[in-house]
Amino acid sequence: MAEKKTAKETVLDTLKKEKRALTPKEIQKLTGLNYNTIRGRLQDLKKEGLVVRTENGWIYKEYLEKK
Repeated sequence: MAEKKTAKETVLDTLKKEKRALTPKEIQKLTGLNYNTIRGRLQDLKKEGLVVRTENGWIYKEYLEKK
């Protein structure tokens, strides 16, 4: 049986899969996670250097660098 992903892993996987900037509300619709949980995990991922906040939302850092 597969291990359940953490909220942080779920948020990061969603950003990787979508390959575009997403707002926390969009991530909420795609994942079903709590809005405040998403905001907190985005801040954690930002501190780790994995995601970047843009004017359109949050994006996986590697996709931002490819543009």
